[in-house]
Amino acid sequence: MNQELLQIIKLYTTSSHKKLDNYLLDKSKSTLIAVLLDLLTIYINDKNSSTIRELITIILAGYKHSGGKIGYNGYKQSISIPGQIIKCEAKPKNYDTHSKAKSPAKLNGYGNFSDYTYQRLKRDRNEKKLNVLVSGFVDGKLIYIFEFPFNHKTFTNQLMKQLKKDFLDAKI
Repeated sequence: MNQELLQIIKLYTTSSHKKLDNYLLDKSKSTLIAVLLDLLTIYINDKNSSTIRELITIILAGYKHSGGKIGYNGYKQSISIPGQIIKCEAKPKNYDTHSKAKSPAKLNGYGNFSDYTYQRLKRDRNEKKLNVLVSGFVDGKLIYIFEFPFNHKTFTNQLMKQLKKDFLDAKI
């Protein structure tokens, strides 16, 4: 990690904003650019958080970000039916070409549904206007976004199959 970025993070988390402001004002434009690029690279490639990948997927697909981690990721007004809201669930995946894993998961057009449950499937099936946004990134660079209706029969059947496999003992 860039040492300047490390120092900025330390100041941000342990000092006042005034002290951080003064520190940043003393930095050159090229130093601030380097720090910002390092921060973006770390954040967009973070294996434990897809927040920024979700955000860019939603915005580029024409939705407004909902904010927060609970509920759907975004929404937009329907063009064909005034006043109708279309919601979306973003499922980004990042392929890290520098991964040390023996066989890192490659992009295949699937989203990540590892935290999915029967309760969420029931809720989502009842949502009349819900789209899924599956996006693929390579080293943090967006390659594609696929959008399709959640209630597409092939898709929901596959989710049900996956849930049955993952939760053998659960009651539907």
